[in-house]
Amino acid sequence: MAFVEWQNHRHTNLEAEYRNKYKRLRKLAKTKIEHRQEEYWDEVCEGIEKSIKSNDTATAFSIIRRLKGGSKRVENMPIEDKNGKLLVNSTDQLERWREYFCELLNVHSTVDPYVINEVQITAPSRLDLGRQNARPYFEEVKRALNQMKSRKAPGSDEVTADILKAG
Repeated sequence: MAFVEWQNHRHTNLEAEYRNKYKRLRKLAKTKIEHRQEEYWDEVCEGIEKSIKSNDTATAFSIIRRLKGGSKRVENMPIEDKNGKLLVNSTDQLERWREYFCELLNVHSTVDPYVINEVQITAPSRLDLGRQNARPYFEEVKRALNQMKSRKAPGSDEVTADILKAG
């Protein structure tokens, strides 16, 4: 805003006043940013020290990795509590996640319970049930196997696509 005022008063009697105001505010902003950066690094270092002292090296190294840049492992990332304080202990982080999801999922409904009870749930038709319970055709299975990528990690059943494709 001060810059715009300075530019709007170019070549007038007030130009020097607005220019000085702009320079003063720019210098003030620069010093505040420098102080905040120093505070940030102090907070980060304290977080690393706390996690190392509490034998939670995974969190300490995740903070260091985050600062270094590159790939991030989300499961070891430090999180903040409601007040913005960094949680470095794993048990505190789990408690915060539990608290977060309780707040997220346990909200009071604004829908009238009478309206909810009036909603009619229809059963699937015989045709739909027949399709859902029918065995898949050989061509469907073959097409699905061809769409699967080879040489990839197995799923939760520990069976790779290569094994399924081999028969």
